[in-house]
Amino acid sequence: MPCFAMPSSTTLPFTSASTCKILIVEDEYIIANDLQIILQTAGYPVIGIARSVPMAHTLIEQQRPDVVLLDIYLKGPATGIDLAKQLKELGIPFIYISANDNQRVLEAVKTTQPSGYIVKPFREKDVLTALEISRYRHSHSVEMKLREEKALQIALTEALSESGTWEKKLMAAAQLLQGQIPFDFLSIRHQRQARTHHFNFYRVGFDEYRILSVQDIQQMTSNRTDVQSFIPTGAVPTGPVRYSGDAFGMWCRQDAFVQLLVKGFRLESSLVVPLSMRNGDRFLISFLSRTPAVYQPSHQELLERLEQPLLLTLERVMAYEEIARLSEKLKQENSYLQEEVKTLVNFDELVGKSENLVQVFNLVTQVAPTNTTVLIMGESGTGKELFARAIHNRSSRKDKILVKINCATLPANLIESELFGHEKGSFTGAHEQRIGKFELAQGGTIFLDEIGELPLELQAKLLRVLQEREIERVGGKAPIKTDVRVIAATNRDLEMEVVEGRFRMDLYFRLAAFPLALPPLRERTIDIPLLADFFARKLARKQGKPFLGFSETVLQELMNYSWPGNIRELENVIEQAIILNNGQSPLALGRPLGKSLFALTPIGAHSQSKPPGTTPDQLTFSVPKDLHEMKQRQQENEREYILAILNQTNGRIRGAGGAAELLNLKPTTLEYRMEKMGIRKVLTVQPPTP
Repeated sequence: MPCFAMPSSTTLPFTSASTCKILIVEDEYIIANDLQIILQTAGYPVIGIARSVPMAHTLIEQQRPDVVLLDIYLKGPATGIDLAKQLKELGIPFIYISANDNQRVLEAVKTTQPSGYIVKPFREKDVLTALEISRYRHSHSVEMKLREEKALQIALTEALSESGTWEKKLMAAAQLLQGQIPFDFLSIRHQRQARTHHFNFYRVGFDEYRILSVQDIQQMTSNRTDVQSFIPTGAVPTGPVRYSGDAFGMWCRQDAFVQLLVKGFRLESSLVVPLSMRNGDRFLISFLSRTPAVYQPSHQELLERLEQPLLLTLERVMAYEEIARLSEKLKQENSYLQEEVKTLVNFDELVGKSENLVQVFNLVTQVAPTNTTVLIMGESGTGKELFARAIHNRSSRKDKILVKINCATLPANLIESELFGHEKGSFTGAHEQRIGKFELAQGGTIFLDEIGELPLELQAKLLRVLQEREIERVGGKAPIKTDVRVIAATNRDLEMEVVEGRFRMDLYFRLAAFPLALPPLRERTIDIPLLADFFARKLARKQGKPFLGFSETVLQELMNYSWPGNIRELENVIEQAIILNNGQSPLALGRPLGKSLFALTPIGAHSQSKPPGTTPDQLTFSVPKDLHEMKQRQQENEREYILAILNQTNGRIRGAGGAAELLNLKPTTLEYRMEKMGIRKVLTVQPPTP
């Protein structure tokens, strides 16, 4: 069937007979000739006479008529009714001229909605009157359609510009489009970078729709296909396209998601509209119907005319949303940084020249330029936050924000919201949408202090962030991609926490991709005079007092003390001494260090006595010299941990209470690791417990 190009805009109504071009489609020569004489005498230009449908196609391709006078029975198999359907799609008015009185034929004529019907034999007056009426109806019909289309465009713009969720906006747009483009299912897919957001509206009543998520559709259709495969594998069309019959089946084979919908909701035709935005985002809108070939060229042409206004509206709305999002993020960053400034943290406080501290500095230099997750371990007061800031400031993210969150200071019911944010109304008190610390740190670094205090139920969500690099707000329905480097810190023995079931093993190994152990101050005695001098000068300047140095007795006392509070305790002791000093004598300590409630064994006696609150590992631990040694130690620790669990389960790997279950691993994964680490499965029989 020939296809005719549709003009970019609807032809304006003609105003006089001389501008109204007529095509006569009549197979009887005498009648066609009489019609031509009548029309030309009245001033109507006749572009030609066609005696068959193919001849009419040829003339229409050469010059588009304004009105067609059409007989029903013509030469060849095609009838005037067949041509009338094509004229209707093209928007060309037509008038039947026929002597047929068959009721069945007349019913078929009526369905084509002609502009008039002239019965043979006709008079000149009948022809001219029918033409005038046709011109009048057509002009008013065009004007009405233009008004309706303009009203639809305005209503769509207002609906998409309303405040609220995208689901609410698109639902309003779908209801407006239903009156012009019928559908039983409307699928809208928004692709931004590597993520695709689905909005699905299933018509269940006259003006009643049900919003379905991808998971809802999968459940309804008993299909568990990966959501990521719901993107067309073939070439996406560049403009609106209709699919029915074999073409519809071919399109479904290229689009796994539409194929799923077709099977689940018995759909048989579609109208697909792609929208590509300047920022790289793409929308793919699919109108789907249970009726075969329901979508006509008029539906396609309407969407072609609405394409640019819709694009402009969507770009404007998304630009406003992005501005609002960035404004909110900037406001939160500003508030956060103001709080950080109050802490008066200075990176120059990384003072020391001891060998084990220099080794830590070397490791920081190596890991800082990477995006590797770092776990900083050390006793309270060893400067874990300062090292986290040093890593951030020496990384490629130094121009972005460093967000700090202390997992021990937040109530358990607020940690998830604080980390990942929440949607409005997701829980009592959630009066507005709020972004979490991970979104706030986008492009930068997040420092999770006291990670050992994180509740078990949130450890799984943090593991997902580290693995998938995406978060989900409390009450949210779609994951959000993140680009954040994670630095965690703890003063706990996380391996012991794992053994006792308070910390997930898989999360521990994710965080410990690069463990960094900070030596306690008692193992850095050479640094104590340097730190004491640094704090004394800084605090004396703050108090407006001169600093006249330390006496040898005071320095010896500082170096002999075990410092259970580490550098933080040393700073507090120096601050007290500055406050009590008169500014005319060397600095003296404000309290005897030996009588401290937490005083540990003096330096030099560590090998004989264990300080309270520490583990043997902390006393014998030496800082690794390089990354290779660090990885080797990590593998040794993992091997010892697996051996301990195997010993606990008497060598049993599988089943309830087996080593795989305790380690939260698949049995095959555990067996692979055992083989790689050279662990042989040996069964030992334990005597029964009395």
